[in-house]
Amino acid sequence: MSLSRTKERLIRLLGQDDNRVIALSGKWGTGKTHLWNEVKDSSDDQKVTKALYVSLFGLSSVDQVKRKLIESAIPGVESHGGVFDGIKSIFNAGVTAASQHYKAMAALKDLNVLLMAPVVLRDKLIVIDDIERKHAKLGIDEVLGFIDDYSKQFRVRFVLVLNDDQLSTDGDQAKLWATFREKVIDEEVRLSTSPEEAFSIAINLTSSKYAEALGRAIAVCGLTNIRIVGKVVKTTNQILNGRDLDQAIQARVVPSIVLFSSIHYRGISDGPDFQFALNVANPDWIRFGRDKNAEPTEQEKREDRWRLLMQELGIHGCDEFEKVLVEFLESGLFDADRVQAIVDRYVAETQALQIRQAARDFLNRAFWDHRVSDADLLREASQFPARAELLDPYVATQLYDTLSELPDGKALGQAIVDAWIAAFETGDHHDVEDDNPFNNPIHPDIKASFDAAKARVQARATVVDACIDIVDNSGWGTLQEVAMKRATAEDFDAAIRGMDIDTLRRFMRRMIEMRLQRATYDAHFGTATQHFIEACRAILNDANSPRLASLIKKLFERTALAVELTPPPAAQAEPVVKGD
Repeated sequence: MSLSRTKERLIRLLGQDDNRVIALSGKWGTGKTHLWNEVKDSSDDQKVTKALYVSLFGLSSVDQVKRKLIESAIPGVESHGGVFDGIKSIFNAGVTAASQHYKAMAALKDLNVLLMAPVVLRDKLIVIDDIERKHAKLGIDEVLGFIDDYSKQFRVRFVLVLNDDQLSTDGDQAKLWATFREKVIDEEVRLSTSPEEAFSIAINLTSSKYAEALGRAIAVCGLTNIRIVGKVVKTTNQILNGRDLDQAIQARVVPSIVLFSSIHYRGISDGPDFQFALNVANPDWIRFGRDKNAEPTEQEKREDRWRLLMQELGIHGCDEFEKVLVEFLESGLFDADRVQAIVDRYVAETQALQIRQAARDFLNRAFWDHRVSDADLLREASQFPARAELLDPYVATQLYDTLSELPDGKALGQAIVDAWIAAFETGDHHDVEDDNPFNNPIHPDIKASFDAAKARVQARATVVDACIDIVDNSGWGTLQEVAMKRATAEDFDAAIRGMDIDTLRRFMRRMIEMRLQRATYDAHFGTATQHFIEACRAILNDANSPRLASLIKKLFERTALAVELTPPPAAQAEPVVKGD
């Protein structure tokens, strides 16, 4: 029953005096205490507005329950007037004085307070909360006995707030609860808070400028626990830091924050874990261990359900943002600068995000909207070839795959791929990185374009770039190996003469080290160190560069390489032997 309907029913039951024990049940965190407070604050019934409230959290005996109720009731016992207060004061004063000499009298003072319980609690409405969080020493049968006894003998009415998904079923507890529901509880109202209602309560407690996007994503995730929804809202506020974000950017980041936060706070019943969510678009992950000819296992059915959830959220793949998000949720360490850099990049790419959001909307519609015609989908997708340069390669691939399933759609899908490749190949790709940590599907034509671009970058890479990369990263990759192997003595000569002083210092030191350890480096870089020596020898013998020649001589003179700067002796001509 929804929050509003549950509230109406509870008010109606409270208005009927024959309902001595009313249970308000539901899952933990769905707003039962919030609902009771709303009912109490809006009631015209004095017994409801002055109802006594007690939480059983940590209480280990019924006497402690009674004491807490008496302590909250005494200030409001106006009906007994001064007579009640006078008697209580005189009795307590005498017992207090005697208890200073006799420990037994101190116990009598506690007994006095408990003996007042029937008088103080008579005809009251008592709300008992957190029953499932009681101390282990306090048996549920004792609690139920107290409720049954006071409801019958002293006309006390009770409202029990039950988190029935967390009630203990150890031993005979389940049987006791069944008996209690049958014989003691007169009416039970079960609260089933909707995600929209949970969000409405949480957002009133913690406001957010991303409320609209949060509400949509929370509804899709089916979050009904108000505490968890509140944590999700706070996490979103912390990560996005109150920035004014375009709707397209919010649509990109907010659903991911909601999903991954919900996973972290265990708000989704039988939901995905971080590893699955991060790899949702990874074809290897999808196919891993699955036999297409066999009946899907329960785990495979769950994973299919999780994919549908992420599709509905508009999360078709993950990138650096989700990686940073998971690191934050797992460690609690918030790298504000890193998140800021990602969001700044999204802001700078607003136009791209808008077209990518249009692409996500199209993919979502093509998947879910069974009423839309193929012709309408093709018309909607016709916008993408002209703006393909703003798509990322993985979304372009997804558009191709989806359109290929439509009659006459494959040509349009290929047009999107071709337009993306054309835009990519006319751009500047000195730093080509196919950053695909989760192995998202990529069209083979796009992959071929990436490979060709990398080859072009490798061909343009200079020996200086390669050497400095080796210095900075204490290692090398294919690009550096190719550049070093291709470098001629003339390339080294031009590089040494043209680089700035700081780069020259780092370059010369590293190349000398490589030549000294040529057995290690020649296997990777071929004749690079030999060509370096030849270039240094040429500079040393260049009368037009005396200072540079002097520098090179100083760098080599205290090393085992000094001898290599001496030109090899010219081959002497063999004497001609004349014939007889």
